[in-house]
Amino acid sequence: MTIFVIILLVLLGISLILLEFLVIPGTTVAAIGGFLFVGSGVYLSYKYYGSNIGHLTVALVAVTIIVAFIYALRAGTWKKAMLKSEITGVVNTFDSDKINVGDKGITLSRLAPMGKVIVNDIVVEAKSINDFIDPKTEIEVVKVEQNRVIVKT
Repeated sequence: MTIFVIILLVLLGISLILLEFLVIPGTTVAAIGGFLFVGSGVYLSYKYYGSNIGHLTVALVAVTIIVAFIYALRAGTWKKAMLKSEITGVVNTFDSDKINVGDKGITLSRLAPMGKVIVNDIVVEAKSINDFIDPKTEIEVVKVEQNRVIVKT
């Protein structure tokens, strides 16, 4: 039973140490707990099995930690946990020469304060400079930016 407790303490400690260094940044409870668990396991092996088994436990713990770090830091290890999706969306842009300050248009959606408007038969993202603007309200362009226009009622 004692050997099971020693192995459990050492494995739990190594897991917490790896978790601390690879996932959780900084010195937190995981690292302190990991070192305490490993230390408790080594202490119990010295206490119940003598110095030869204690030295062997220390050596096995050191080798296990080194091998675990090498395995965890390999490039292929984290590919299973990585997100592999790509962003295919694009920003809606428009030709800013076709919309000028002073042009009139109509809101397609509610501007609260952002929404869609149609100006010169072009649907663009717009921002209201004052209050919320309801749909189907006539607006005037105040400013033209890269991918949106600033409007007022």
